[in-house]
Amino acid sequence: MKDSFGVEIEEGDYVLSAASSSSFVKLGTVYFAPSGRAMMEVTRSNWGGAQRRSEVGSNALVLRKADGTVPAHVAGGQ
Repeated sequence: MKDSFGVEIEEGDYVLSAASSSSFVKLGTVYFAPSGRAMMEVTRSNWGGAQRRSEVGSNALVLRKADGTVPAHVAGGQ
């Protein structure tokens, strides 16, 4: 799975995921379910009732890779 900028999403990456049908936004760390589905441990969201585990949506942005590096499209905005 790739984020909206074409960066491969890997286990341990810190991502921003947003729903295209609503204003629901979540931040969290990626892991993969036994089925191979990209999931995330949600650390923050703009909805108080958000689940702590959620699927990574199709509108996703890798903010920090698991190795601590920051993708160029995130770091380049400085």
